[in-house]
Amino acid sequence: MGTKFVVVSGFLGSGKTTFLLNFGKELANKDVSVGILVNDFGEVTVDGETLEEYDMDATEIAQGCVCCEVRQSLVLSIRDLRKAFDPDVIILETSGVASLVPIFRTVDKYVDEIKTITLVDLARYDEIIDAFEVVGNQIRAADLILLNKKDIASEEQIKHTKKKVKKILDRNKMNTEIKEISARNGEGTEESINLVLEE
Repeated sequence: MGTKFVVVSGFLGSGKTTFLLNFGKELANKDVSVGILVNDFGEVTVDGETLEEYDMDATEIAQGCVCCEVRQSLVLSIRDLRKAFDPDVIILETSGVASLVPIFRTVDKYVDEIKTITLVDLARYDEIIDAFEVVGNQIRAADLILLNKKDIASEEQIKHTKKKVKKILDRNKMNTEIKEISARNGEGTEESINLVLEE
């Protein structure tokens, strides 16, 4: 298989890093080599020991967002990973406010396929959807939407958020899978692996 590029997006605090570590581990367990690029500024950093244990390599892209200020750094990081060990899958964890379309345009000629997984925070969705346009853009760009933190959300919140997310999806994305998960309980990886490894 060529190099697949997976964008893990979601607003600040949606659980991207927790999900990313579980997702990377599960891919590694399936003998898929994984390179990780991190452009998020969250409290939980990618755990170096976990990466080492599962033979994953991580690179942090600092000094700005890869969708605008540091696009060249993103390209160089992809090239470096491919030169170092040519992973089957490169996962990019974006900053919470990243716009995804410029990222797709930037990496398109350096990878063989791009897939996008967007995490949505069930506990705070209503607060942020109206305040930040980027949240809607991240949802519209997704191939898979994971409604995270179901372990602390009510049934009503889950139903309400799912309905609102469906309204945001473009007509040509109406079949995008929407799944409620708890990243801290390790959920959501199976659907993500199916998305990434499907031929």
